[in-house]
Amino acid sequence: GKVLVRVSPKFYRPAEVELLIGDPAKALKELGWAPKTTLEELCQMMVEADLRRNEAGFSF
Repeated sequence: GKVLVRVSPKFYRPAEVELLIGDPAKALKELGWAPKTTLEELCQMMVEADLRRNEAGFSF
């Protein structure tokens, strides 16, 4: 088919990892930054956005 998007191989992960974990402790220590949204709030926002997309007729 027709190529719609090209992705440079330099952006590929060299190897897949089993587990990715984010920790904002370094950002707090070095930048004074702390998240304003909890993980639970973020999950709720993502689910609501997916539901809105589904209701609008978009598929995943």
